[in-house]
Amino acid sequence: MYAATATISVAIEKLKKFPGSMDDPLLIEAQSELVIARNLLESRWITWNSIYWRRSNAATKRSIRAKLDGLAFDALAGVTNAGRLLNRYISTVGILDENAPLWSEIIHCLHNAYRWISDSYYYDCLCKQLKLSIAIGSN
Repeated sequence: MYAATATISVAIEKLKKFPGSMDDPLLIEAQSELVIARNLLESRWITWNSIYWRRSNAATKRSIRAKLDGLAFDALAGVTNAGRLLNRYISTVGILDENAPLWSEIIHCLHNAYRWISDSYYYDCLCKQLKLSIAIGSN
């Protein structure tokens, strides 16, 4: 949790330093997605620590677990959406050579955040994804 939250925070700060980040709607939306993803990870940590796992009954554990699954999945989706927005920005606007190192650092941070969330919360994201697939398939 700490690594993913930290690297998302670094990506947000580097994105703020990127030229045109306050003007371009794609960059603004990508930054917003990252802020939401960071907040979701922090909420997940607070929720995880909000109950006594050994003393709680099964119904409480189930409801908290479902909430944790959703928070992890949504955080991963936020990082993915930010990556898609940044890819759209690059394909439409392009990048200057002097901004390439900063851009590379932003993409590296997003890659690490995705990897750490995927590794740390693999089963949470998988459970949420399976629930979504079952719900969509039943319609």
